[in-house]
Amino acid sequence: MSKEPEWLTELLEMAERKEEKCRIEMSKIRADQALAVIASIEQKVSEIEEIAQEEIKLITAWKETELMKLQRQESWLSFQLEQFLNKTGESTLNLAHGVIKVRKSRDKVTVIDEEKFLPVGKKLGLVRRIEAKEEPDLLAIRAYLKLNGNRPPSGVIVTPGQPTFSYSTLKKGTADEQIEDGCGIRSEQTAQAAA
Repeated sequence: MSKEPEWLTELLEMAERKEEKCRIEMSKIRADQALAVIASIEQKVSEIEEIAQEEIKLITAWKETELMKLQRQESWLSFQLEQFLNKTGESTLNLAHGVIKVRKSRDKVTVIDEEKFLPVGKKLGLVRRIEAKEEPDLLAIRAYLKLNGNRPPSGVIVTPGQPTFSYSTLKKGTADEQIEDGCGIRSEQTAQAAA
């Protein structure tokens, strides 16, 4: 068994003496007074919690207002960048502070009349069976459209894909690293934001 160093023993004894001084000699009256003090402390804690919640509400409302202003500015600038890119006729522009680009999204395939489509779709292999249920296989329909010059089978419509505008900015990170922050926005969204 190792003996504690003398300095540690002295420190522990000093802590015990200090604790002895802080003890209250209890009686029923002092115990009751201690409970009254605890009730008072609990009330103060409750008041602080209430004040803090009110402050949190105020700060949250302020944050949302400020973020909404910044998001409107960002949407407006994004719309301006998209308009500029469309005027240039380019699909991508690499700039000093980032990249702006427009890419066409995939066409959307929608089966509007399953009764018309299912007989044709079965013959063409465009239907899959899931747990005794037949439903259109949109991936197979897309492949079929590519092979057949975008002519949909009966009961199917094709909605052309919309151009998707996106941008990315370069931000300085710690140790002067370059970090890319991107945002992809459909053309309809930027038009709505500008309105």
